[in-house]
Amino acid sequence: MLETGKWGEEQAANYLNNKGYTILSRNYRHQKAEIDLIVQTGNWVVAVEVKTRVGKQVEQPFHAITKTKQRLLIKAINFYVRSWPNPVEVRMDAISVVQHPHEVVIHHLQDAFPAF
Repeated sequence: MLETGKWGEEQAANYLNNKGYTILSRNYRHQKAEIDLIVQTGNWVVAVEVKTRVGKQVEQPFHAITKTKQRLLIKAINFYVRSWPNPVEVRMDAISVVQHPHEVVIHHLQDAFPAF
């Protein structure tokens, strides 16, 4: 599953890059949290949780982001932006990457849960 997750994160990073986002960090760790991707668009710094699934019939990957995981991600991104010299807006996004037999489907959910 580790390889699948890394593959999904790479797909999500490419997707965001093509949408004009700048990748700031990958697999950022703070205490017990790991943020898959931290990106920037304009004055927004965005923590992105990536969920990857493979198969014909899969459940909605966003359901795998528990309240506990959300709290950890929020603490981590707030710690990350504290060191910025200028104020920025913070947002929490989620991206699902689902590999079906003949296609890859990416869904980007902006503002997936509150950052504060």
